[in-house]
Amino acid sequence: MKKSLLAIAAMTAFAGAAQAQSSVTVYGLLDVGYIGTNTSVSTATAGSSAGTNGLLKTQGSSIGQSAESSSRLGFKGNEDLGGGTSAFFTIEMGLNPQYGNLSGSPAANPKYDLQQSTNTSGNAIDNRQTFVGLKKNGIGQVTIGRQYTLVFNSVAATDAAGMTNMMGDAMYAGGSAAAAGPDYYLQGMTNRADNALQFKTDKFYGFNLNGQYVLNNANSTLNTGTTNGTNTQTGQQIGSGNINWNGWGLGADYSWNKLTATVAYQTFRTKYDNGVATSVSTYDLSGAGPTSGQLVGQTAGANYVFGPTNNQDTQTFAGATYDFGMLKAYAQYLSRTISQNTNLGGLSGSFAGTAGTQIAGQQLKRSASQIGVRSFITPTIEAYAQASTGRLTTPVTATAATTTMPVNFTMYQLGSNYYLSKRTNLYAIYGQYNASSPVYNTGNAGTGNQYAVGVRHTF
Repeated sequence: MKKSLLAIAAMTAFAGAAQAQSSVTVYGLLDVGYIGTNTSVSTATAGSSAGTNGLLKTQGSSIGQSAESSSRLGFKGNEDLGGGTSAFFTIEMGLNPQYGNLSGSPAANPKYDLQQSTNTSGNAIDNRQTFVGLKKNGIGQVTIGRQYTLVFNSVAATDAAGMTNMMGDAMYAGGSAAAAGPDYYLQGMTNRADNALQFKTDKFYGFNLNGQYVLNNANSTLNTGTTNGTNTQTGQQIGSGNINWNGWGLGADYSWNKLTATVAYQTFRTKYDNGVATSVSTYDLSGAGPTSGQLVGQTAGANYVFGPTNNQDTQTFAGATYDFGMLKAYAQYLSRTISQNTNLGGLSGSFAGTAGTQIAGQQLKRSASQIGVRSFITPTIEAYAQASTGRLTTPVTATAATTTMPVNFTMYQLGSNYYLSKRTNLYAIYGQYNASSPVYNTGNAGTGNQYAVGVRHTF
């Protein structure tokens, strides 16, 4: 009897210790409400006397979702390995409270998926992030999997609006804003990266360092005795060559009293020269891997940036916040350059050249600056405002000579939260953009605004 009691006590103690060392948390967010959208876009055509200098006006309204924050469901786990070392993981999927499919997206056009809210049309589950990591107290942590990029994390830490999915944010273009407005001057960074290894040091004297390395390469050669097709765009035999996507980044954070500052740099390279015929309509600027690229489409079959033959996408960000007590001030700067490094003809709908011809050395450049403030007016009412200005320069080849077309834009966003509790709030948001350019392809000059009211609940 005593042996049985001792055995039960030992098992109970062991189970209790194991449970104390390992834990799993379920968390999530649901955001629903009303969203209204208005846009007015130039329909002028570049380099064509037949172009019509008109305006295409659209208006939309819906009982929608995720205006303030993207709805999601996640799982986090942590295991104490002893000696100040722990293992942890995160699995997070997007949710669609307004659609018949709980997760994933019914959209067939990547224009509606700039945020990489889904991987491809019709995916059953939207994988926002999934990674596992090891942490050592006093040193830092390493994580491997699909993760937010360094620039994305720095923007999130210094964005006055909290990275809503509405128009009016020059740093971040969420789902509803990207779907409604011209993509080129809305999208400023690669938000998530597949195949990513990241590290983050613990803070030392207010500083910590961050780094990332992404790798997804597939290189193949074709036996010369094998009959195979040839791709007419590159002349490369189908089945040989590269389908590569890789990159790296570095960043640093600093905090001292009421000041927080962050910088981040990241660069990605897409090399797609195995002769497989590719359609640029399958690529978007948010990027995540070799099959989502660093590219973007304004509308189906038209106005695309560079094909994925050999691109370099470089993004640099700097931001800071200062808490004055009654209000918190924010400042951000983001620049991005996408370079085309291969001569390539015949891509219908490409930005760069007649009949889609792309010329090595062409670049798309985008830069934007943004300031904002955020404050609690009462213990339960919070308000924020932010404004930004920026410039986009794109390559245009109406003839053999390459020229550039500038697009100047301004944006602003206003918002307010009324907190019913720590987990539930009502919100109202208004955002607007204004873009101007010379006579140019559809969608690069115009105005747009969005407004939303809704409720957000976290759990």
